[in-house]
Amino acid sequence: MQAKVLIIGGLGFFGRNLYLKLKSVNYNVIDIISDVDIDPNDSFKEVFRHKLFIGNIEDHSFLNKILPNYDVIFSLTGSLSPAESIKNPYKDLQSSLIGHLNILEICKLHKPIIIFPSSRLVYGKPEFLPVNEQHKLDPESIYAIHKITLENYYKMYENIYGIRVIIFRISNPIGPNQKFNSFNHGIINYFIDTAMKGKEIQIFGDGKQLRDYIHIDDLSNLFELSITNEQLWGETFNIGSGRGIAIIDVLSIIRKYLPEIKIKFKEWPSLDKLVETGDYVTDITKIKISSGWEPQISIEQGIVDTISFYKKNEKDKQ
Repeated sequence: MQAKVLIIGGLGFFGRNLYLKLKSVNYNVIDIISDVDIDPNDSFKEVFRHKLFIGNIEDHSFLNKILPNYDVIFSLTGSLSPAESIKNPYKDLQSSLIGHLNILEICKLHKPIIIFPSSRLVYGKPEFLPVNEQHKLDPESIYAIHKITLENYYKMYENIYGIRVIIFRISNPIGPNQKFNSFNHGIINYFIDTAMKGKEIQIFGDGKQLRDYIHIDDLSNLFELSITNEQLWGETFNIGSGRGIAIIDVLSIIRKYLPEIKIKFKEWPSLDKLVETGDYVTDITKIKISSGWEPQISIEQGIVDTISFYKKNEKDKQ
């Protein structure tokens, strides 16, 4: 029997691409919770064909009417960026923790599968590369602290109540279907959008810091696979491409397709410098062994796909 899937935060970058993936493999029930409606100018409105529940996950009664009807829940609703979480810690606390506790309190009764995307930022400044799951957790922002807290919430509810949980610590995603002017999860997308607007891209430091970028389609494929792969239940996995690339090299690839790109190097702002983690590369050995999954799409293809998406959907900027 096919699982009924609910995507919480389904109008975000992860949620949109996951929805399109599940729709492409003919899931019959792929409903979404969002705290805002789809904008009339949004191209996603043209492809969405399932239920959209508008409400805030901090509202327990709202969630209680919805969650018990689903077998699989993707808990994708996000929080502030690392720097913003330090500027607004109470806001990040409220948006990050209360809603997820509501989800778990409701789900402990009917025990669905829950997939929760954490972040590579839980590790802080890596002591070795590539980073595996045994690396110590040393968060440098409220954002990362709350991600660790949520991981522990999910693990505790799994241990006590038998909810089946999968945690993915995800590196930097790239690809299409991210809303314009919303780049908490996609720095390359931000670079591309900025370049296409004719604006100057500001790079902090020398741009030589390594990052690990994962194409959103590869990530969506993993999300879809995780619905039925019991070997993943109860586990935590690092997710990325397994390859590091310097930011300046990313910009060189973008320049191949957007020659007009303008770049300015500047000193790190004090707060951003404090939460900067330095080089990061993901060790994806565990997820490869457990699932057979590994990323297939290059960073250059991700850049091409993102540019194509933004050019095709210019009307979404309005």
